[in-house]
Amino acid sequence: MKKRRLVLVNPHPIGNVGEENVSVLNQMPVNLGYLIALTPEHWEVDIIDETTELAVDGNNELTFSGADLVGITSVSYQAPRAYLIADACRKKGIPVVMGGVHATIYPHEVAKHVDAVVIREAISVWDKLISDFEQGRLQKFYDGGLTPLENLKIVYPDRGFMKGKYKYRYSGITTTAGCPFSCEFCSVPQFQGRKYRERPIEDVLDELETIKGQYRGLVLTDENFYGHSKKSNERVKSLFKGMVDRGIYQNWFGFTSLNIYKDDETLDYMVRSGCVGVLIGIESLSKDALESMNKHVNLRITIDRYYEAIKNIRKHGIAVWGTFIFGNDTDTRETFDDVADFILDSNLDIMTCGILCPFINTPLYKRLDTENRLFRNNFPEDWVYYTSHHLVYILNRLSLQELVEGMEALYERLYSTEVIRKRFQNSRSVLDNMNSAMFALKVNWDWRHVFKHMLDNLKNLQSSGVYDVALERIGKKERFDESSSLIATKI
Repeated sequence: MKKRRLVLVNPHPIGNVGEENVSVLNQMPVNLGYLIALTPEHWEVDIIDETTELAVDGNNELTFSGADLVGITSVSYQAPRAYLIADACRKKGIPVVMGGVHATIYPHEVAKHVDAVVIREAISVWDKLISDFEQGRLQKFYDGGLTPLENLKIVYPDRGFMKGKYKYRYSGITTTAGCPFSCEFCSVPQFQGRKYRERPIEDVLDELETIKGQYRGLVLTDENFYGHSKKSNERVKSLFKGMVDRGIYQNWFGFTSLNIYKDDETLDYMVRSGCVGVLIGIESLSKDALESMNKHVNLRITIDRYYEAIKNIRKHGIAVWGTFIFGNDTDTRETFDDVADFILDSNLDIMTCGILCPFINTPLYKRLDTENRLFRNNFPEDWVYYTSHHLVYILNRLSLQELVEGMEALYERLYSTEVIRKRFQNSRSVLDNMNSAMFALKVNWDWRHVFKHMLDNLKNLQSSGVYDVALERIGKKERFDESSSLIATKI
């Protein structure tokens, strides 16, 4: 059979600075690793990760040749770059298939640039797609549905190929998928479903055995591995206990909720299995803001118990990585100092943050669109702004200048070399776990660059005049004056 060549691309907008600039988050695209493993042996497969090398040069010409088929994965902010790559491929007569979150939510927009669109998860339809291509009957749309996680026992992602090419130091592993929560800003339920899918523990442990010791760190790619139900919590405790029993010690971190702080037994197994930190979406210290986000998991704990929660998790030697969102409708000029005070007083090991982003088709996006507050809506070009490092909507109680000043003040209070050094010393002392302390130091150090870029984005927006035009468009420019940011009339 004739040897064919497949090139899989992870696009990256030129000049974008974000989570990929944090070393522990710059991990191999495991989703493409599954496709490599599922592609028939008579195909030669290559991957281009644009965080490392370009698929298209400055003249919009392909940097690779010889491909019979190109596959591209994309979230929304990557979509304009993905379309550029797809258009360059098709100009050379190379068919293109595209999948990912953006393709799932906007398949008909994507279809204008590619030959086939994969909706939802590609694992279950990849074999059919390849077969259809070989027989010259490639369909325009394939719906992979939601993959039963038991099926992941059949195939592991081809990490070896990707590590061999790009020398990735970090990788990820899936233990659960989906999210039953309904946070206003989150697009996860649209792509991975509202039902919480759990992978059999023995399958996860078997895969962990195959990669033990091969990476500096591992990320549990679950949106939230703890807190869905008592049964789920028992399951995840059994997973970490299984790692300990099998001797699978691996530096890892994952995403979870603050409510894990009460479960000392699980926290103990976590640190014994190699956990160096947990990323927790704190989002805001305002009850009104959390209610507007529909962040009920935090509201159930109550904000006044955040200190206790952070202290107890750190007691086990696990760094607490808290994320915050700014630009909420309830934010005021005092919000930034309140957050800085909380971070320093609670000794939170890591703080990263972003600007509230109305990700596509979320309740937040629909609300802001209905309120006529979106000003980055020239699609598909403006998708590039839909990250947590750009402002794409008209603020409520803050002026743009106050958002800039607040973020600058936050940066000055938390990210000077002296403050980072003091926070590291506290982490090293309290956690009594050098791996966790160094993990916290590295993330904080890397995030300075991301934070500065976010500030630059806001200042560029300010100088461009785009925001003022948006205010004038809805007749609200007069609501801000030099002495106050309070809105006279709610949007």
